[in-house]
Parts: sequence; C-alpha cells; structure tokens
Amino acid sequence: MEQKNWIERELQPYIEQLKNHPLYDKLSTIEDIRVFMEHHVYAVWDFMSLLKALQVELTGTTIPWTPQYNPSLTRFINEIVLAEESDIDEAGNYMSHFEMYLDAMDQAGANTLKISQFIEFVRYGNNLAEIDDKIKLNDAVMRFLRFTFDVIESGKPHYIASAFTFGREDLIPDMFFQIVKAAEEKEGTDAYSKLTYYLNRHIELDGDDHGPLALKMIAELCGDDEQKWNEVIEIAKDALRVRIALWDAIADEISKNQETFAEVV
Repeated sequence: MEQKNWIERELQPYIEQLKNHPLYDKLSTIEDIRVFMEHHVYAVWDFMSLLKALQVELTGTTIPWTPQYNPSLTRFINEIVLAEESDIDEAGNYMSHFEMYLDAMDQAGANTLKISQFIEFVRYGNNLAEIDDKIKLNDAVMRFLRFTFDVIESGKPHYIASAFTFGREDLIPDMFFQIVKAAEEKEGTDAYSKLTYYLNRHIELDGDDHGPLALKMIAELCGDDEQKWNEVIEIAKDALRVRIALWDAIADEISKNQETFAEVV
C-alpha cells in the first residue's frame, strides 16, 4: 500500500495533465475523431508488443517448456493476452483489439492505408527507422514507438511492466471515458458504434480487472528492491511524458485540420 500511494503521488501531475488535456475538447466532429484514430492506432498496435514482451519474460514460452517461478504472474499475463489477442467483437467474432480498432476506423471513415502499410513492413522484418523512411510517420508517433521498443529491448521485466501498467493499463480507463463521452454526444453516433464497443471493452477489462492486477505484478517484480521501485517510477514518468507529447501532436493535427476546413468553408 505504501508503494502504491507513493507511486500515485509521483505520477499524479502527469495523470492530471492527461485527464485534463485540451485534446478531448477538440474531439467535436467525426473528422476530429478520424484524425485522432489515425494517430492513436499506433499506440494500440505497440501495446501488444509490450504485452508479448511480458509474456516472454514471465510465462513459459521456450521449448522445451519448464514451469515458471510465479504462476500468479503467468496466469495474469496469459489472461490479458487472451483478452487482447482474441477477444469477441460486437458481432460475436474472435478478434484482437488492434483489429477491432481497424474495423472501427473503417466504420468511422478514418484512413487505414498508412497503418496497413506499417504492419506489412513490420511483417517483412523492417525496423522502425526503415519504416519511417518509407512512410514518414508523425514525429510524436515515432518517439512514442521508439520509447516502447527501447523499454522492451532493455530486457528488464520491471521496466516493461512499468510502461505497460502506468503508461497504458492503469491510464486507459480515465482516458477512454473522456473519448467515449465526446463521441456519444455528437451527431452521427452510428459511425462510432465499433469504436464505442472497443472503448467500453477496454474500460471493462482494464478498469475492473487488468489495472489492479497490473499493480500487483509491479509489486511482485520489485519486491523490497528500492532501486527497482525507483526505476519503475522513472519509466512510468517517461511513458506518461511520451503519451502527453502524442496527445499534444494529435491536438495540433486536429487544430490544423479544423483551420483548413474553416478556410474552405
């Protein structure tokens, strides 16, 4: 409990910045939602790499298999993988949350060409720098992705768990409530049904179940090691900083789009 309260105090300024970010007030039209999704989709994608890195570190993925030292962490990670990689969409089909998000983008009329190209380049073994040379991602998106993979490449489970828990899982419920509220208050809500379903699934899973369990994972990985707890805090702050920078960039893109539309009208 003491560590949890300490972490909350340390991260509160960053979390408040995200909860009250001006981006949410800019999500006023379907065009704004499209711009948001076209940038945010990369965070939906790289979340799975953080999760898979934890699965490699904390569950039995080698052959021949051997039992793990902490079955409760194994269970937790495998439960999240099950939900994130093969959840049930609004039509009852098994689908990853990333694929659900792509469906929601299609329904809302967002452009999925760049993210589809990105995935194909990843599939064929291109690294982030090579992909950026080919399709020129937004700078804030690239910084966000680089941070994620720098953390993964550290090979330190408590680093990965910190980015996963405080930069993603623990943050998602509050963040997504804001977006769902903005979407539902606007006209043409049929265009958001798949997005609303996706967001509600995250709220349900992350707020009620995954978030609290992720905090227990941090405690298990750090134990009484003060250095590890301090490193967890630093990684968490960095994760929140790159998320804020991503939100800043998306807000700027929406503003530019709104100005362009106003000039045309």
